[in-house]
Amino acid sequence: MDFSKISNTELCERMEKLVRTERKITHLILLHIVEFESRRLYAEIGFDGMFSYLTKGLGYSESAAYRRLQSARVFKQVPFIADKIEDGSLNLSQLTQVQKCLKEEERKTGFLPTSETTENLISKIEGKTTFETEKVLAIEFDRPVQTHECLKPQKDNSVRLEVTLTKEQYELLEEVKNLSSHSCPDGSWAEVISFLAGRFKKEKMGKAIKPMTQSFTEAKVRNVNSPRKGRAYISIKTKRLLLNKAHYHCEYVDITTGITCTSNFQLQVDHIHPLALGGSNDTKNLRILCRTHNLSEAKRLELQRSGGLSSITKKVHLP
Repeated sequence: MDFSKISNTELCERMEKLVRTERKITHLILLHIVEFESRRLYAEIGFDGMFSYLTKGLGYSESAAYRRLQSARVFKQVPFIADKIEDGSLNLSQLTQVQKCLKEEERKTGFLPTSETTENLISKIEGKTTFETEKVLAIEFDRPVQTHECLKPQKDNSVRLEVTLTKEQYELLEEVKNLSSHSCPDGSWAEVISFLAGRFKKEKMGKAIKPMTQSFTEAKVRNVNSPRKGRAYISIKTKRLLLNKAHYHCEYVDITTGITCTSNFQLQVDHIHPLALGGSNDTKNLRILCRTHNLSEAKRLELQRSGGLSSITKKVHLP
């Protein structure tokens, strides 16, 4: 397929149409799995179960087959979820988690939860992330809180750490993870914890290190049209004001959809009207963007020069 003649608008329209089609096909596949399994048709064509048919007969990976089979069993109990799968408010990962909890409850009580119970459960996880869905299920099925810590050595000398955090501890660590996203671009917890531990160790041992705010403090925004006037600085006070105003989130808004990014990963200061085109450091001309949208805006305005992005793009290491 030749994409060179397809505009961005058309590409977006195609992508949205394909996703809608995929969701519609997904719920139809679940419907067929329900009927196929109820007829035990897999046995007639030489398979010992529906899972074997999906993996060996149709070529699904084991994880893909498991998600579809578990979701189909929820679908069988509450068929109305077809519309929710199609509109994207429910996905296979969520339904798989629900079915797993329903089976655990059946093993514990000897009875499968009623359709009404399942419907109520489905309504509580609509539009939620995997993490949020797991939280809802933990509450609904009264799963015990695990507070033990576990440290397991592994054959490559790495160590697996399992620890339970309170809500407040997790929120604090999540906030620090976002604030350190420039130093820890991968965003893994192992990287973040190692980074924070390393900084603490250096500080306690009295070794001079650059504070996280230094590159932010010293970031210079140069007007390329007036090189002789020197460099213009954006003060820490101004940057903090901008970050507070943006609630520490990216302020990019798509002019077509009206969707706001709200990412808090690798935040940077952006000039709405670039310095290179005569813009100023006035706060009315400044906003907070994530790195992705800052680069995107620079590219859109054709401010990329040979050797890299122009100096209007500066990282914001939060004070």
